Amino acid sequence: MVDFRRELGPQLEDLRSKGLFCDVTMVFSKDRRKMHVHRNILASCSQYFRTLFTFNMTTSGHIEVEIPGVTYSDMEAIVQFAYTHKANLNANNIESVIVTADRLNVLGLLKTCEDFLLEHMNSDNAIGIYKIAKYLHCRVLETHAWTFILKNFVFLSTKSNEFLQLTHDELTQILRADELIIETEDYACAAVVKWVDFLQDVRSAYLPQLLPSVRLGLVSLATYDALMQKFSDLPIDSESMCILQKGYELCRGFDDSQIRPPLCQSLGNPLLRPRVPNEVLFVLGGWSRDGVCADMETYDNRVDKWYENESESYEHSLAYHAMVTVDMTLYVIGGYTTVKYLNSAKRFEPLTKTWSEIAPMHSSRCYVCAAELGGYIYACGGFDGTNRHSSVEKYCPVKNQWQMVSDMSSVRSDAGACGVDGKLYVAGGFSGTECLNTAECYNPLTNQWTLLTPMSCQRSGVTVVAFQHAVYAIGGFNGSVRLDEVEKYYPDRGAWLPVKEMLKGRSNFAAAVIENKIFVVGGYDGSGTTGHVEYYESDKDEWTEADCLRVGRSAASACTIKGLENIQDYTFYGKEARLVAQPETFDWQVPTRAGGITTRSRSKRSS
Repeated sequence: MVDFRRELGPQLEDLRSKGLFCDVTMVFSKDRRKMHVHRNILASCSQYFRTLFTFNMTTSGHIEVEIPGVTYSDMEAIVQFAYTHKANLNANNIESVIVTADRLNVLGLLKTCEDFLLEHMNSDNAIGIYKIAKYLHCRVLETHAWTFILKNFVFLSTKSNEFLQLTHDELTQILRADELIIETEDYACAAVVKWVDFLQDVRSAYLPQLLPSVRLGLVSLATYDALMQKFSDLPIDSESMCILQKGYELCRGFDDSQIRPPLCQSLGNPLLRPRVPNEVLFVLGGWSRDGVCADMETYDNRVDKWYENESESYEHSLAYHAMVTVDMTLYVIGGYTTVKYLNSAKRFEPLTKTWSEIAPMHSSRCYVCAAELGGYIYACGGFDGTNRHSSVEKYCPVKNQWQMVSDMSSVRSDAGACGVDGKLYVAGGFSGTECLNTAECYNPLTNQWTLLTPMSCQRSGVTVVAFQHAVYAIGGFNGSVRLDEVEKYYPDRGAWLPVKEMLKGRSNFAAAVIENKIFVVGGYDGSGTTGHVEYYESDKDEWTEADCLRVGRSAASACTIKGLENIQDYTFYGKEARLVAQPETFDWQVPTRAGGITTRSRSKRSS
């Protein structure tokens, strides 16, 4: 099909530039300039011009018009688009051009401007783009900008100059959003303080609107103490102080008891309502009390709860496999079905909730360890029912192809693997005769393995995790007992360092990182499979119990996906929609006070 605009556009533009056959003169009094155009060309791209020229016809056929409020440069962009279907957009003119295109109903240029803003959206301009899109009712652009703000709020609130230009209603809307991505509510508190401080005399009046939008009951006690101290020096109204004290009461109570209220109670209280997580932990398969299973569970760390995913479960029972994430896709590698050692592999698309077969490995691998590195999946060692392997192969998702790489220095099954700073690390495992304490590193640039300093103890059934540029070797079996011991290896130091031991010794468990915490899931504790879950925080160097798996299991595998569009389908707001309701409107009654802090006892809390 011939593109007449592309063919004729340059010729028509040439005629216009020379003033030939033009029948409209556009006047720009403020700029003291005129522009000659062809009415048919402008009328073809805008209903506004079609109407304008229809009601300004003259017997001579030539008209002169002036459009108030439109500059010569903005009209130049409109005319260029009308003639060539192209626009010279940049950061300096995009705002005025998109407003003019909307006003003059040049829908094609409006769409071009939207696409330009979408392509160039970043942390410096996202809030401004959101404001423009909302003003012009550009819903697609508004939605994208809104999502960007929610996902990058911490950076925007600390680094972007646009943040301080938000209105109180806009900031309230952001803070109220369940989908706001912040690791803790401390960030929301900091954002409110910064915004109010910018124009303290004016903005402190909006605290009664802003404070209930923060989940104050979920703020850390240290941050809350600082917050109370901060606002005690300001002329805060009684309603704001009451909200602060209500939140402090909740926060202090949780710090004392470490027990959160039931979810149904939290949802109705705006100070406790959980947010949608940014990451979700998937656990698949394993050996349960009833044998090998195919169950998939997902974990919502915002509500500390596991959920079943029956329709997404594997097609058959599976254990001693590996699971790796690449580009929002889960890859399940090898494993054992109780009757067969597998060389097969499958992938799961969380967005579409569909499974599909991928190319099989060269070798069957049960007790396999795997990791992602540079967009490739590396499957290391394992057992095929007869022999244990030292071989390693890598998978290219783009080509759907496995390729053999250099063998490890020794055979390993039941080892652990992870990728750190461009290199692959494998540690521990079983040689067929003994549990191993050795570790080695693979450089994909040289296709060579290098032996590392041995770990402090033998570890078969160990889980190895990449965390904060270090290699963590967790738990395992030393030939006698299941270990609770943990150690980490920094590549630049070349040594293993001790880490706080787990609460429960275990081997053959799953592990993954969520929001700067290492979660260890299930495993075998020496007497049976367990559903016990705990997580490690490096800044505290301590382990904390989390909600147990719905189905206790060992020999499972786990991984996380971040930024999933339909993450609610796997977490609380999707799994327990029947409980989800809009927050109640609370009556913030002023309690008895002593020294600025509520004296109401925990037993009398109305949360």
